[in-house]
Amino acid sequence: MNLKQLLLLTVIPTFSYSQTKFVEQKAGHIIYMSVPDYMVKTTSLNDVALMQYMNKIKEAYVVVIEDAKEDLEAEGTKYSSLKEFHDSVIESLKSEDPKAQESKPIEFQQNGNKFYQTDLYATLQTEDRKEIKVTYLVTYVESKTHYYQVLCWTLTSSYKDLVGDFKQIASTIRD
Repeated sequence: MNLKQLLLLTVIPTFSYSQTKFVEQKAGHIIYMSVPDYMVKTTSLNDVALMQYMNKIKEAYVVVIEDAKEDLEAEGTKYSSLKEFHDSVIESLKSEDPKAQESKPIEFQQNGNKFYQTDLYATLQTEDRKEIKVTYLVTYVESKTHYYQVLCWTLTSSYKDLVGDFKQIASTIRD
């Protein structure tokens, strides 16, 4: 067999696959959110977070977790409201402190998205068994295609100083 015949044999099989139909897929999802310039990007807060920012000196932390509606529906989960989404995922936060208390939620719309926001007061145990009081601003956001969890937290003693920034962060999310 000469080189020309060998090349022909290697080219012919690739043509037989040309009948296969290909479907375009997308990967990733782009969202925007404004964060204070005193926060820096990190990857150490949450393994599944899409975005994470922190300032250790201020004890200020933010993570954003996304759930594509299409993916949830493929798994058999469809939420009738943002409150229902909140109710299904807040338990994981409360599991760290069974005595955690939630404030009365507020609902609003901004940038074409729906928001459901509440404070969560919890006591956590550090690695050296000390108890610390933390307060979360928990915001659930519904866009046309996704649900987002925006979790901002700090020490309860610092919350009053940071809550304005936390609310600003959460309200700026958009896709």
